[in-house]
Amino acid sequence: MNACECSHTPAKRWILLTVTLVACLCVVSVLAQSTTNLASPTTMKTFVIIFRQGPQQLTEADKQRRAQETTAWAKAQNAGGHKLDPRILAPESEHRGSGNSASDEQPITALLFLEARDLSEATQVAEAHPALHYGSEVEVRPWAPPAPVGAATATTTSR
Repeated sequence: MNACECSHTPAKRWILLTVTLVACLCVVSVLAQSTTNLASPTTMKTFVIIFRQGPQQLTEADKQRRAQETTAWAKAQNAGGHKLDPRILAPESEHRGSGNSASDEQPITALLFLEARDLSEATQVAEAHPALHYGSEVEVRPWAPPAPVGAATATTTSR
């Protein structure tokens, strides 16, 4: 395979999309660290936005616009006290378990931790993310520590 053929493989395109998303989320992280936290009368909870990149191929101009829009979005969210904390996932993965394969879905490319009052507010933050206009899909979930061992045992034995 020559260099020209290699540059068009799906793996290379996925890596390019991931690198672009990494750059956008790195900006979000820097902005989150540089924003001061304003005291909030409401207790904030931690949530995670799970990003899946769709099959849409982005032009370089689209990637640049998305990065600019994401930077502006991140500044607004951090100013609102959401404390964005992005994490990028490497493209490599291993699958174990039953025959239901997670690889049938679009791959998860990033996790964005944030603080919000409730799931509704976290979902509103996710719905405003510019990546949605560029083919990404998002899922929002609450993030919590594991249940204490005693609580898990009590639930299991009460059945």
